[in-house]
Amino acid sequence: MQDRQKTIEEKNSRDEQGGKAGGRINTVETDAKNLQQAKRKRRRRRNKKENTQTGQGMEQAVQGSVRTQDTSARIQDEISQQVWAVYEKAFLQPVKEPERRLTRGTEKQLGQLERRIARKKKQETHQVLADMKELHKKTEQVGYTVVQRDVAWLKRYRRIVRMLARLDISFLKKMAPGAVAEDIAAMEKTAVLLKKKSLYEIYKEDYMQYLVGQRIEELMEAEPEKQYPEARGMKRHFILHIGPTNSGKTYQALQRLRQAYRGIYLGPLRLLALEVYDRMMTSGIPCNMITGEETILTPGSFVQASTVEILNIREVYDIAVIDEAQMMADENRGSYWTRAILGIRAQEIHVCSSGTAQELLVRMIERCGDTYEIVMHERNTRLEFIPQRYDIEKDVEKGDALIAFSKKNVLAIAAELESRGIKASVIYGNLPPQTRQEQVKLFTEGYNKVVVATDAIGMGINLPIRRVIFMSTTKFDGVGMRRLLSEEIRQIAGRAGRYGYYDVGYVQSAMDMEYVGKKLAEPFYPLKRARVGFPEVLLDIDLELDEVIAAWEKTRNLPMYDKISMAESINKYRYLKNYRKKIPFMDDRKLVLTLITCPFDVKDRDVLQLWLRYCERPEKQQNCPMLPKDFSLEGLESYYKQLDLYTQFSARMAWVVDKEEVAANREWAQHEIGEMLKEDKGQFEKRCRICGRPLMWDYAYPVCERCYGRIGRK
Repeated sequence: MQDRQKTIEEKNSRDEQGGKAGGRINTVETDAKNLQQAKRKRRRRRNKKENTQTGQGMEQAVQGSVRTQDTSARIQDEISQQVWAVYEKAFLQPVKEPERRLTRGTEKQLGQLERRIARKKKQETHQVLADMKELHKKTEQVGYTVVQRDVAWLKRYRRIVRMLARLDISFLKKMAPGAVAEDIAAMEKTAVLLKKKSLYEIYKEDYMQYLVGQRIEELMEAEPEKQYPEARGMKRHFILHIGPTNSGKTYQALQRLRQAYRGIYLGPLRLLALEVYDRMMTSGIPCNMITGEETILTPGSFVQASTVEILNIREVYDIAVIDEAQMMADENRGSYWTRAILGIRAQEIHVCSSGTAQELLVRMIERCGDTYEIVMHERNTRLEFIPQRYDIEKDVEKGDALIAFSKKNVLAIAAELESRGIKASVIYGNLPPQTRQEQVKLFTEGYNKVVVATDAIGMGINLPIRRVIFMSTTKFDGVGMRRLLSEEIRQIAGRAGRYGYYDVGYVQSAMDMEYVGKKLAEPFYPLKRARVGFPEVLLDIDLELDEVIAAWEKTRNLPMYDKISMAESINKYRYLKNYRKKIPFMDDRKLVLTLITCPFDVKDRDVLQLWLRYCERPEKQQNCPMLPKDFSLEGLESYYKQLDLYTQFSARMAWVVDKEEVAANREWAQHEIGEMLKEDKGQFEKRCRICGRPLMWDYAYPVCERCYGRIGRK
């Protein structure tokens, strides 16, 4: 027992001594461990502080070490320095916000990306790189150990970008031989485009347009005035006739044109050219009339009456008249007026315009180095606005001109008036010139009490109008419905109060009276810029014509000048592209441009089909269009447009035309249209589609209220 107790005491004594020693050992180990942890913390804080002070984020912090491995010599061997700089800018440039930790999913994406590049599946490569760059920005910043981990990832990422650059350049060289990669890299937007496109895609879609733009920029550095050296070599004197509608400015200019040994009149409409032709011939002055659709030649003529598009700038005249010059700002046709003003070779040039174009005309003439004088014209009759609403059922009087803005509404209003025994002439854009003259004559001679017209009445048509009534204040401008501009309202309203017939002209409206009155009272807003046309020198560029035109439209505008809209020409070109297999000359850009700039109504399906048929074999002589099967008003007007197209196309392609046959068919179509408009216009009256009950011209629905109620009850 005593031995056992002694043994236990010895054991406890040994344990106690061992515990003290163990405690000392544990304390030393703990102290060492704490010291190491403190050192690590200090090191982490120091590294974090250094990164924070540099403010470059994780990616920029490691770029130096990565670049030491990718020396410039090595890069030069693989990829040109310029191209590599663009790739760095696109994918490797430092970002402003702190760099982030990569997730396991991102690393998986990275592996997929490397395999995709290895298989040369280029379609998605750039987009994946861009997505990964964005993902890299969004993850969370962590400490030194994660930075060390991301250094390896950045090396891998950088290696992938190099692979992509080499792959891009090799593919580009196969598809587009020549050193173009450096030129593409020089484009300002290449770094942005690289995130979504390959170099070859940029070459096809952007670089060629970039070259076109560069060439256009070089071409358009020259002032438009210098494109007409023959005119710059002449001493030209301009007489600017400035005034509102119905102020006699065109009349005075034509009085001077009568004295010309060799003169020319240039107007916006063939109707005006026809009117000038008639005036000259009536005065005993031999005159030619040449428009895109019609030619009348008179032996021994001294004067030519034409539309402005017909001007031949190689011809020399002693006196010229350019009418409605404010149209030089028109987005579709304005370039023809600009060309006439800058390039016509005449010693004395009379320019008729509204006050909006005066300042712009003076600046253009001064830049040409020519002299000028200004003749101001005032209306000989007062123009007054009547603020009361016009009622078509009660207020119609002799000499009224009712203005609507569509052919359908014009015919419906005329039919409604004639149903009440009020004879009405009609004037709208699709009417043949001779038919329009007949309608004007019926109104002028008093056979018809009123005239119903579109805004075609606002330009150059002189009628004995006492009062202009706006039946609507909105119009369709080819894009959408919009309200009338102040200049449009003034141009149309100015037709009221013809000198020699009335002492006062009146303006009234069937709606929006306050709006019309406000626009009439507004001051003139001077035009700032004229329009210039598409330069034919660009046809030598090796691109599809619509791509060349699109690139031209994107270039910057010149001082004082905007580019015309080529939207309609591009649409016509795309019609031709759909028929590429049938059309063998699509590579002849000059011929194609000639065809797509041929003016015709694209919305008329029959005319469009005829144009496409002519384009299939433009060198082959075609016969005059056959008489139509549809003898409705629309069918006859469409046939007249086909005759116009045939005449224009034959002139451009030098076809031999049977002028007598064309003239006979024109006369027949005009006669039929005129007779249809002289007869009962009840066929044009707006009626209910169900019961046939007459409706008001501006009734908004196709069925009357009674029929609509019956449909609702059923």
